[in-house]
Amino acid sequence: MKKKNVTTHKSLEDYLVKPGEQSPYANLLIDLAFKKAFDPDKPVSRENLVNLLNDLLAPQLKHPIKSVKTRNVAKNLSGSKVSRTAIFDLHCEDDAGNLIEIEVQIREMDNFLKRLAFYASELVANQAEPGEWDYDVKPTYVIALAQYRIFENDNRIVHRATTLDLETGEQIMDAYNYTIIELSKVPFFIGKDNLSKWLFFFRYLDKLRELPEELSDKKFKQLTESSKVSKFSKKEFEAYQKMHHDRWDHNVLRRGFFEEFADEINAEISKNVSKNTREIAKKMKSKNMPIEEIIEFTGLTEEEVKAL
Repeated sequence: MKKKNVTTHKSLEDYLVKPGEQSPYANLLIDLAFKKAFDPDKPVSRENLVNLLNDLLAPQLKHPIKSVKTRNVAKNLSGSKVSRTAIFDLHCEDDAGNLIEIEVQIREMDNFLKRLAFYASELVANQAEPGEWDYDVKPTYVIALAQYRIFENDNRIVHRATTLDLETGEQIMDAYNYTIIELSKVPFFIGKDNLSKWLFFFRYLDKLRELPEELSDKKFKQLTESSKVSKFSKKEFEAYQKMHHDRWDHNVLRRGFFEEFADEINAEISKNVSKNTREIAKKMKSKNMPIEEIIEFTGLTEEEVKAL
């Protein structure tokens, strides 16, 4: 009797690189690798970008995107030297004239959401034409791929925003559209929907030995070929390595600084809090408030209040 061939299904863990191994795939969150995989000016990478945009923006698009091209970046209207310190990775325009900005954000930044609003406002303002203009603003889409948590008390990975009527919840204007993705929340799991596949792809690709069966779609196979480190020229590989090292140097330095000077930082904070508390107690005392109330409100001792 012949034995039947039994096909065993690999678990996702089986696709991970083992200790000491190097993944053949680049980290798409590194600027050079991202631009190489999604370059709007080359046929294959342009197709990769169209696939990505249609899947990420599906709930926000009125019509699927058929093609994209690089958009010339207008001068920063604000004149600020720091307003463009977080340069967008890709500036695109689709076949309908809609403007799309994609940012891969690895480093934590102050006022992250307000920065996105600022960039979107520049996209809109830069559409102004000289002379008489009817304010026919094309929709803008700002996509942010962040490698750290932005919404701490919200377990959702993808956040979408636009301009809504607060009472009806209906969109009243399509000029501003945001898609914010927190990659740090992506689990080691691949769902059946395209969005889940993209999220897994971005977070875990450079940790894989080969592509899992769940990512066997043509678009992911094609993108994987574009993401192989072996496809880099010597110059590209050297630049990629430098960007990769700079990224980790920044993160280690940031964590290391706070760990090394934690005691000094906490001591300075405590000193400022104590100073403010004494100032409040002094004002309360000047208003002849009962000492018991001052002690209860500020937490100072009776001796400390009397010494003020």
